[in-house]
Amino acid sequence: MKPTKKEIICYGAVVIWAIGCFAFLNFFYHYHFFYQEQNQLFLLTKDYVSSYLSDGPGWLARLTGDFLTQFYYYLFLGPAILTVSLLCIGDFTRRLLQNLGVPTLAAFGTAIILMTVFFLFSLHHDYRLSNVISAAGILLFLWLATCLSPNKKGKALLFMLLALIPAYWLFQYPAIGKSMKPNFYLERQFAVDNEYRFGNYDKVISLVEKDKEPTPEMKFFYNLVRAQWGELPDYLMRFTPNDLGTFYHIGPETPRLTINNMNELYWAIGDMTFTERAALMTHVFAPDNRNVRMIRRLAECNLVSGDSAAAEKYLQLLDNTFVYRKWAANVREHAKDIYQDKMRFVNRHDTITTVDNAHFIMMQLLDHAPDNYVALDYILCSTLLLKDVENFKRDYDRYCMATNNPRIKTLYQEALCIWLAAHKATEDEWRQYIKSEDVLRRFAEYNEHRGSKAYKGTYWYYFDTFNRKMR
Repeated sequence: MKPTKKEIICYGAVVIWAIGCFAFLNFFYHYHFFYQEQNQLFLLTKDYVSSYLSDGPGWLARLTGDFLTQFYYYLFLGPAILTVSLLCIGDFTRRLLQNLGVPTLAAFGTAIILMTVFFLFSLHHDYRLSNVISAAGILLFLWLATCLSPNKKGKALLFMLLALIPAYWLFQYPAIGKSMKPNFYLERQFAVDNEYRFGNYDKVISLVEKDKEPTPEMKFFYNLVRAQWGELPDYLMRFTPNDLGTFYHIGPETPRLTINNMNELYWAIGDMTFTERAALMTHVFAPDNRNVRMIRRLAECNLVSGDSAAAEKYLQLLDNTFVYRKWAANVREHAKDIYQDKMRFVNRHDTITTVDNAHFIMMQLLDHAPDNYVALDYILCSTLLLKDVENFKRDYDRYCMATNNPRIKTLYQEALCIWLAAHKATEDEWRQYIKSEDVLRRFAEYNEHRGSKAYKGTYWYYFDTFNRKMR
């Protein structure tokens, strides 16, 4: 049957809506999909799939949603899967209403409105695909009921009520969410987080430096990249306040996103014990305690620590995933090559640490491996952010001067000038610590114009003017 002009217009409106939906999700909101993918684990095993049957009503919605969510890992697929799912909601709604005798324009209009409502629900970072599948599945059964009804207007209601019985068992899942505006604040954070996760460090730097007001989480990953490039002291004063993550402590009140990030800090500085602890904490706070990103990290921790049996436990889980099986096979075979630098810095001394005091943790690492420059820069920069020049000087002497391997960085030279001036150091002491004539000259000039914005970006300006408490 040839469609009418009115139907062509309606179908055109749906096509435009779908294109707009996909374009927005793909080009402006796709990092939300990466966040959802990493916070769930789907195993392609008979036992795992059959476990959904014991979850009670709505098992098929959860199974379908979780299965499809794993493909959010790939570019374009997340937005495409969600857009198609929303179109299913709209199409089943339109067909249902038309079978009930609702005019074409009203049926299409209602369908577009309902798709838009679920689109807005889906903007929330924790609104799962299973919710959308649940709504689509229930609407499918209601539409099929009207198709099977001998009298679509008279007995359709009875058939629809009967159809709700299997629909409830298969698809009953909390479909209603909270309508919200796009959260671009979180999208910016997810962007930096996931580009760091994928190893695109240049893009991390670009995203943060182009942002007018980087969030604390964005600066956290920016500093991780700079530290691993040996440049943390060169860029520490770029942002004030700055965020190294070394002042955080994981506890009941710690924000979930902070917990998610902490394992990256411990991994970067080389403490496998606290990396494992942070990864386990993240895993606990993930939906249904299934966080595939942390499963990867737990496998890495044990590979670096040399506990191959524990690593294999996590790698075998990843062997049964669609996305990460190749990764698991690769690290199993080439772990010594991939993680050789991490293995070199692992603390082999017997230690007991009951609190996540980053300063103490980094001291342990540096006592074992003084050339661990990531840990060295983090311990020195942390005390400088606190304006604790006394402890900075103590650590600098212990890990730089005593090892005859001074870390000659402008930031450290500027901080040492403050300590030397405060302690009325001798000329020999000044020559021992300050190796840059330019730093000496600028320090003399700064003392004549203390607090001047002309020296913004120096540690002296930060020390004199910045009073905000560190997080």
